Amino acid sequence: MPAKAPADMDLRDRCDIRIGFPADDAGSSANWLREIADWLEAEGIHDEIYLEGELAARLETECASLTGKPAALWFPTGTMAQMAAALVHAGATGRTRIGLHPNSHLLLHEDGSIKKLAGLEPVHIGEWHRGIDAADLKAAGDLACLFIELPQRHNGGLCPDWDVLVATADAARGSGARLHMDGARLWSAREAFDGRSYVEICAPFDSVYMSFYKDVGALGGAVLVGDEDFIAQARQWRHRQGGLQVRGWPVMADALRRLPDSIAAMPGWIAAARELAELVRSTGLAVEPAAVRTNMFHVRLPVTKDDFSRFRNQIAERKGVWLGRSTWDIDGRPGISLEIAVNAHLASADRDRLRDAFGLLADLAVA
Repeated sequence: MPAKAPADMDLRDRCDIRIGFPADDAGSSANWLREIADWLEAEGIHDEIYLEGELAARLETECASLTGKPAALWFPTGTMAQMAAALVHAGATGRTRIGLHPNSHLLLHEDGSIKKLAGLEPVHIGEWHRGIDAADLKAAGDLACLFIELPQRHNGGLCPDWDVLVATADAARGSGARLHMDGARLWSAREAFDGRSYVEICAPFDSVYMSFYKDVGALGGAVLVGDEDFIAQARQWRHRQGGLQVRGWPVMADALRRLPDSIAAMPGWIAAARELAELVRSTGLAVEPAAVRTNMFHVRLPVTKDDFSRFRNQIAERKGVWLGRSTWDIDGRPGISLEIAVNAHLASADRDRLRDAFGLLADLAVA
């Protein structure tokens, strides 16, 4: 994505309520690094090279335990992790076709890497505004692996009903395909599945990817979980892709220190997302999905992206509220969707000021 113009960055930084990319609450980049350093010192962790050592083992063991999988492996990026997963499953099945939802990250945001770098064939499964179900697989042909995103970012945190998910997993396995979860935002999915544990939610899947900067708010990084053979092969693909960093411990440390608190806070963030969605609706703006399932939802706006940028900047100047920049106009409908992901900052933000900001946005959007 293109970088923000300096003027926009300055305007954003002058707002004390900000919606958008997860930011640290340390106050500055330097303080963020100091907090990581203090944590490392308190934990007695020293320099680790090539992604091995106590810190890597602790983080990977924690993620394997949370998801009920035998093994885990840290990756510098989710894009790299998911390509590794696709390659492992393709090798295991002897097939090259990867089933992807039309709004999968692999189709929209990776410049065709699944085909151009991995040499695999992406196959569109299902329809944009709903999740994949078992019926969608009847005409899919022989897939190496079916990717299911939980929750779906481009559908505002949408999750399928549990019975639909299980039936879809059964249908995929019945066709000889493996099943992979794009769980970048898995940490927010438990309430959408009636409070089931991460272990239960991950059980139907052969492999799962999770992000450490989405929702968790860490510097970056990702993890793959699966059985020991899967992880052994994923380790090879990480090396082949250039992911064997000399020192990844600052990013790993930030993930490990934040993950428990983020998981514990998530029910409150989801409650705040539902409250904020109702607040937005009260201004006359539309919210998707109708029933907010996670800490994410979309505000539907009858404007262009350029219009929104101008309105956002006016609101920032007048109200001190930054409405973000994650907007989408890629689903074939007129207008755009504004992504709202509730974190600790937004969960505690002044509701009256947020109502005023979205009320002004509604006025500007229909003027």
